Amino acid sequence: MVEERRNKFCSNCGAEIDKNAEICPKCGVRVKIITDIFEEGIIEKAGVGKRFVSYLIDAIILGIVGFVLSLTSVMNVIISAAYFTYLFGRGQTLGMMAMKIKLTRTDGTYPIGYTRGLLRYVGMMISALVIGIGYLWIVIDKDNQGWHDKIADTYVVPA
Repeated sequence: MVEERRNKFCSNCGAEIDKNAEICPKCGVRVKIITDIFEEGIIEKAGVGKRFVSYLIDAIILGIVGFVLSLTSVMNVIISAAYFTYLFGRGQTLGMMAMKIKLTRTDGTYPIGYTRGLLRYVGMMISALVIGIGYLWIVIDKDNQGWHDKIADTYVVPA
């Protein structure tokens, strides 16, 4: 009988690693190896409340920066895009850090990278433009994913 090959992931950073590795080559931490972390329900996903509060914190930070610098609307969009793309790409915004949640790819990869960060930011704009339905989707989705999470192939999980 042939054993099915399953992906193995570092429990610290989510990087795919060799099943016999004791130290993650990406983050250098001695880790327990887990298999298909989201399918097996090993990692819980962050709830709506924490996600909402983390977004409010980020919105307040960006609002203060915009007010202090008296920027135009175009500059606010550019700064917001840079803020979210950079920090999503690294895995956490300041609001997410405060709420102890982070972003991972649906396969467990952490951080998600800047391309996915930008894709998630664009997805946020889409979620907001349709009278916020993309954000409300988090409440009814079995994986607590908004449209922006689905577009970028991400989960929000406890940090």
